[in-house]
Amino acid sequence: MCFSQINYGQGGEYNDVYPADVISPVFNGGGMEKFNEYVNKEFDYSKVTKGGKLEAAFTIDEEGNITNIRIVQILDMESATEFIRVLKKCPKWQPAKQNGKPFSVKIKYPMVFKEREQKQTEIKNDEQKPITSSDSVSDKIYEMSTVESKPKFGGGLRKFYEYIGMNFRVPEIEGLRGKVVVSFVVETDGSLTDIEVLKHIGYGTKEEAIRVLKKCPKWNPATQQGIPVRCIYSLPISIQSSTGY
Repeated sequence: MCFSQINYGQGGEYNDVYPADVISPVFNGGGMEKFNEYVNKEFDYSKVTKGGKLEAAFTIDEEGNITNIRIVQILDMESATEFIRVLKKCPKWQPAKQNGKPFSVKIKYPMVFKEREQKQTEIKNDEQKPITSSDSVSDKIYEMSTVESKPKFGGGLRKFYEYIGMNFRVPEIEGLRGKVVVSFVVETDGSLTDIEVLKHIGYGTKEEAIRVLKKCPKWNPATQQGIPVRCIYSLPISIQSSTGY
């Protein structure tokens, strides 16, 4: 994995140059290299399923908190969810200052991953490992890529999006259009829990997505060696105020 340019900015635009009277934000007694160390330590790289670029944008506010986290370039849902988790638990920074007064800054933070090779023997051994009661199957949350049978909505994704279209209250904002990216766990009984919105377009779309998913009919759960298991699932919901879905 490697890091490319980190871009800072005040207001709505990003840049990588501060005026002379501005002190950069400080993390753990250092600069961005210290933040890189934190990310490398906390990020679970097993969540990354392919090579490519993942980029987040966030704000370091006047109190040093990371806020307004957005994924601006998605590699896959698993790595995006993991990156958001790492950013949410990040310790406070010392905020940027101008003339001794703290102010908030926006940061774009890209991560570039190389393809990883897996040994065929390791994959084979993992697939053949029997599931026993000591594995705590009921508590473990599986990734989509690791289960034998993925969770499914009754009738498939088409029916799921029909359900969303019938129940999602689109804000009456002219020209509003975009995607809401959601993540949730399909439990062994098919109910949805741990609902999170990874990306939204404002105007209450985050809260509305959570509301609709909370009342969603049960799914068919994922299975591993014939046993229902908990599985995390992510997908986008397209929003368009004029014509709907």
